[in-house]
Amino acid sequence: MLKKILLIFLTLVLYNISVFAYEPYLPKGSLVKVYAKKVFSTKNLEEGSRVYFIAPSDVWVLERKVIEKGDIFQGYVSMLKLPVQGVNAALSVNIDSLVKQNGERIDIKGKIIFSGSDVLGGTLTNPASYNTTIHPRKVYGNHWGGTLQYVPSGEYEFGQHVFFGPRDNLLVEFMEDYYF
Repeated sequence: MLKKILLIFLTLVLYNISVFAYEPYLPKGSLVKVYAKKVFSTKNLEEGSRVYFIAPSDVWVLERKVIEKGDIFQGYVSMLKLPVQGVNAALSVNIDSLVKQNGERIDIKGKIIFSGSDVLGGTLTNPASYNTTIHPRKVYGNHWGGTLQYVPSGEYEFGQHVFFGPRDNLLVEFMEDYYF
């Protein structure tokens, strides 16, 4: 009888320890909306340049404020490609720290998401000129006819620099769990 009571007691104690051991966190892949502190462009940045972003609102997990309004995300330009013939410039930013309102600096891993992708720019430019191509067609009872189609000639415009500023909607995606 004493063994059964001891077994039940140990089961309850071990169960309660695992319940109290839960620590809330912001899971990997979470998105937090941010704004750039100033206008950044591929014209005035280099790989490794420091960039800063501000959280415009509070982020809560359960009943704890994880990120406060005004916290600053610090990052660096991890990839920068200048514009060339046919392709616009491209830019990618990684986040490496979070500076709280009280001055505390927390190391995190993240990246900036621009419109669903982690690369801003890199799109193809418009064709500079078009050629015409005739596609003949044969219709019953008609021996002539065709379709005239405009196709790109293979020459493309020179690419443009890309930029983002305080009015653009940017997101920070966490690359690892963030325990606070």
